[in-house]
Amino acid sequence: MSLREKWRGRARHGLLENTIMLYILQFSTMALGFFTQGFQTRVLGMEKVGALGAAAYATNFFQMFIDFGFILSATAKISQHREDRAYLSRVLTCVVAAKSLFMVLSFGVLLAFIAPSLTGEGELMVYVFYLLSVCMGSFLPDFMYRGLEQMSAVTVRAVSIKIFATIMIFLFIREPADYYKVPLFTALGNGGALAFVYWHLFTRVKVGFTKVRPGEIWAEVKESSQFFLSKVAGSVNSSLNGVLLKAVAGDAVTGLYTNADKVITVARSGMSPIADSLYPHMMKNRNFSIVKKALLFVYPVILAGCAVVFIFAEPLLVLWLGPEGRGVAPPLRMLMPVAVFCFPNYVLGYPTLGAMGLTKYANISVVFGTAVFLLGIAAAWLTHSIGLLALCMLSSVTEFSILAFRVAVILRNRKKFRASPRQPEK
Repeated sequence: MSLREKWRGRARHGLLENTIMLYILQFSTMALGFFTQGFQTRVLGMEKVGALGAAAYATNFFQMFIDFGFILSATAKISQHREDRAYLSRVLTCVVAAKSLFMVLSFGVLLAFIAPSLTGEGELMVYVFYLLSVCMGSFLPDFMYRGLEQMSAVTVRAVSIKIFATIMIFLFIREPADYYKVPLFTALGNGGALAFVYWHLFTRVKVGFTKVRPGEIWAEVKESSQFFLSKVAGSVNSSLNGVLLKAVAGDAVTGLYTNADKVITVARSGMSPIADSLYPHMMKNRNFSIVKKALLFVYPVILAGCAVVFIFAEPLLVLWLGPEGRGVAPPLRMLMPVAVFCFPNYVLGYPTLGAMGLTKYANISVVFGTAVFLLGIAAAWLTHSIGLLALCMLSSVTEFSILAFRVAVILRNRKKFRASPRQPEK
């Protein structure tokens, strides 16, 4: 059977379709950013790229706060109650209400505590536009479409809007002073995607806002809090690296890290849709054979790709970034184990441990990894050895520690991993 015939014969809104649509939506967003990164480095220079990177890393903490783990807690609820439109409307309203409050608090923190320390020309605009972009992206109700396994409904149009925003970067960025336009056009693209997705949700999916009690919103926040702590812990290392490097080594070194981390981020975005689409499927069906197939057939391809990038890092980076790309090769090689350990971490995390009834260990593993990272930061600070390569190596050690923890939990509870798949609900 050909690939075309398999696609035509797929189950409508099934796992295959959902995975492919998530790939297109998530990976295209990162790929577009990766595509423009070389252009930005050539036009803006490494220092401005570093300034943009520092702002992005700082606002990543706001993104974690606004997202608050709803992508996992709400997705599981939607998957389990996908036929109850009234229930879906209540979940949507509670999540959006909570995020609205978190957004207001985030802008308050930015203006009260971060803005007074910004001295560079246009720096405040960069931070505001990045936070605005983060808010637009966070308000996308992708948890609804993931839980319903209907990602194809929004993917093509949302990606088209983001492509338009990317084209704007190439057309209107001409000198280093234009660097604030990068987050501006990103925010506009996210805003366009947000408008379309809610139009589709209200008119086609027939899910909208409804009246809810404050207690329901609080219950949603409380249930999501365990995932929030895990998300914060999981994102501390890369974001904190960027903030520390700006403070210790300046914008130019931060630019080197930003470009190296961009490659790892794109690699992550190429792997995460598998786990993202597996999560609602596994929570509903507990089909562990899919996990085994992903590790046996997909992971070797990822390892081969990592090996190629590691070996040919310098010529590939020069081709992408220009002559300044040579300086990015050492930190990228030190970060490469993050990409190596990332895929099994994704698959063995919430999809596998959640289906085994061990979600708390998926959260604890990330907290454990963050503890390893922070201890490493403390040791480097006390020994005056905080630097670009040391922080990259510490990120790799952190990713491995999370994987080791999850593998140990699965091995200890392997009887649950071998349990028979749950029959789909009729």
